[in-house]
Amino acid sequence: MPLLVDFDLVFLDKSWGWLNDPDIKKLTLTPDFTKTDQIDFYNSLPQRTNYWIKGIMENGGPVGVVGLKNINETDAEYWGYIGEKSYWGKGLGSFMIHSSVEKAKELSLSKIYLKVSKENERAKQLYVKKGFQLIVDLEIEQYELHL
Repeated sequence: MPLLVDFDLVFLDKSWGWLNDPDIKKLTLTPDFTKTDQIDFYNSLPQRTNYWIKGIMENGGPVGVVGLKNINETDAEYWGYIGEKSYWGKGLGSFMIHSSVEKAKELSLSKIYLKVSKENERAKQLYVKKGFQLIVDLEIEQYELHL
């Protein structure tokens, strides 16, 4: 059973490798970043009220990260990735979305949205299955879910 845990230095270190993996980088639309950028991001988290981030543990180890960003009074942007490829296709995506929807409801948000690469077919299928609707169909597609 997957668990949400605090995003800590272990996840920060793992994320360096995950987000620099060419497959994951492409599927998550991750821009280039440096170790300094990553540490600055991590150090900014305690002061950010518009950001919720959690690590995902499975079988005792870190496997991914999920969160909401750009949180305001009404909505937020969902994001997440499974960094350990051996866990792809094992149902963690559903867990990530469910956890984020629950957090959005706790924050009394009316909508969450996301952006996804047109090439990320597996993720797009999951988002539609979970009730997200396509609202922008360009090179990067945008979906939203009304809560």
